[in-house]
Amino acid sequence: MLFPTDVGLSLLTALTNDTSIAFHGRRVLDVGCGSGLYTVAALHDGALHVTATDINPACAEATLHNVIRNGLDESAVTTTVADLSHLDVDQPWDLVVCNPPHFPGDPAYAAGDGIEAALVGGRDGRALYDVLLERLDDLLAPGGTLLLTHSSLTDVQRTTKHLTQRGYQVRTLQIVELDIPLRRYAAQRDLLLARLYPLRTLGRAAFRGLRFEVHTLAATRGSTSEESR
Repeated sequence: MLFPTDVGLSLLTALTNDTSIAFHGRRVLDVGCGSGLYTVAALHDGALHVTATDINPACAEATLHNVIRNGLDESAVTTTVADLSHLDVDQPWDLVVCNPPHFPGDPAYAAGDGIEAALVGGRDGRALYDVLLERLDDLLAPGGTLLLTHSSLTDVQRTTKHLTQRGYQVRTLQIVELDIPLRRYAAQRDLLLARLYPLRTLGRAAFRGLRFEVHTLAATRGSTSEESR
């Protein structure tokens, strides 16, 4: 389980600077909740209820623990241990928040401690992005908004094009430039970069030296009447 990173914190910075999106009175799905950063922020901003989901049971436990430690209402949180592709949806959410892992995978990254699941997103880094996009119409209520931290290492244009074609209104709240976080993978630095260079050649990853961008995207689903037109 990761401590909140600069990538994850950048979404909260974007919301601080753009107050047009608020959690107050809304039902929220926190996808890949980690230590509960977004769940705590949503409840602090008056969210009606938050469903916090992660594939790691320790993350669900830590999220609830951090809600309690921050003096927030634990009855307003449901924690679920599930793969997003198999998450049950009784009622779609008003807001879906996600900070997906974004490194391309390699067996050398596996350390047996599970940390690669928090940082590595399949062969090209897009594994969770693609599942999220596939399920978004099920997860998000009409008129609802997806808040997504999108790494430039994982083809931002592909995601925005997909959402736009599906009728979502997409806007960029913020772009920040960060260092590619290699400390955890210092021993595999050259291997990691070797995975990124071909993706950049294909136009599916963007970075300069060891600097990449994080785009905070807000994608709002049309209302039922808008979608029918």
